[in-house]
Amino acid sequence: MNENSKWLNNFIREVVDGWMLNDLKRLINDIPHRSSEAGNCNFPIALYIFACIEFLGQLTLSTPMSGSSYTQASIMGFIDDFFPDNFKEKLRPYRDNFVNIFRNGLAHNYFAKYAGVSRTESEPLQVNADGMLILDADLFTEAFRSGINKLKKSIQTDPHLVHRIVERYNTQYKESSLRFRATPTTTSFVSGASLAHPSMLKNLKSTTTMPPPPKPDNDV
Repeated sequence: MNENSKWLNNFIREVVDGWMLNDLKRLINDIPHRSSEAGNCNFPIALYIFACIEFLGQLTLSTPMSGSSYTQASIMGFIDDFFPDNFKEKLRPYRDNFVNIFRNGLAHNYFAKYAGVSRTESEPLQVNADGMLILDADLFTEAFRSGINKLKKSIQTDPHLVHRIVERYNTQYKESSLRFRATPTTTSFVSGASLAHPSMLKNLKSTTTMPPPPKPDNDV
């Protein structure tokens, strides 16, 4: 196992399994749905998953985007590459507006944009009697977990994906550390991820140029 693969296994173990999935597990299991009551955390669960897949999409997307399409490309790229087919099929009629309606609505306006988030639906996405698109947070969670499992399998067989994730994290961390610094009088902002090294990942040498990915055995 090369250095990139070792680092990425640590990244998956600490960040993806240790932080992302464990926090999501607590949200889902410790806050079970209670019919006709407030406090079911529908919105926080959905928004949390969007944050996770936007971050992971930034690292895994085969053709990174910039500017106004950055968030859309990162989220939809991760869904297209790793989410199960049944979720993608339900999403297909709404894919052009999915990020704007749910992620942007929840992040910027508290509510989804003329849409709802539930925990009681039989499908991940469906339209209710009032014509509102409803996203089921629990089924969104299942699709995300399935996507993480596919990501884990992919990095065991795709050295280019391993290299891409490590290189992008390294680049984003360096850019963030240089351009996002708070002082008593000023704060400099940078578009993209603001990253701190997780405790187990400090062996990633941020000043080292990553080697090119190894060529597949059947490279032509």
